[in-house]
Amino acid sequence: MKKSILTLITLIALLTFSCETEIPETDSTAPTFSLHIKSARFEHTFTQDDDFNNITLKLKNDAGYQFTLTGVDNGGVRMMRWQVPSNDHIEFDNEILSPWTIRNISPFNRMIEFLGDRNNPYTAEFLNGKFRAKGNQAFAVFNIFISDFGGESANYNNASAALDIAIGNWEAEIIEN
Repeated sequence: MKKSILTLITLIALLTFSCETEIPETDSTAPTFSLHIKSARFEHTFTQDDDFNNITLKLKNDAGYQFTLTGVDNGGVRMMRWQVPSNDHIEFDNEILSPWTIRNISPFNRMIEFLGDRNNPYTAEFLNGKFRAKGNQAFAVFNIFISDFGGESANYNNASAALDIAIGNWEAEIIEN
């Protein structure tokens, strides 16, 4: 029963969030994003409106987390990027599937990326999965970037954030810097 409900919710989310759209003549509204992270004892959704300069996400070493990264723009999502630490600190339990890609950008970081199609724009895109935090007194950053098509003039609007993370032998929580 639980699996049927989860499947139904996923289907509704796909139909709701992945709707085709048309690129407007002008677009001056920035896209939005959210990163939802959940474990057995922790749950929080980060958005572009959070004060990322003054918070740190503490993750428990060797703990598993579910995540959903979502980007939305009524004029179409052109690009989403999520820069994550290497497998030394964030190990994904599942494969990153198309239309998303993942690549190493340095020995310490990887980029998970979605590239939209101007000829077939979508209002939103999202990525679900699980990761395991690894490290003792490890410090890194989740960088998130989203851009829209910027209307017919292609004056792109964007939103971004850098979320400091700390991994160690402590419970997951958000702390103010």
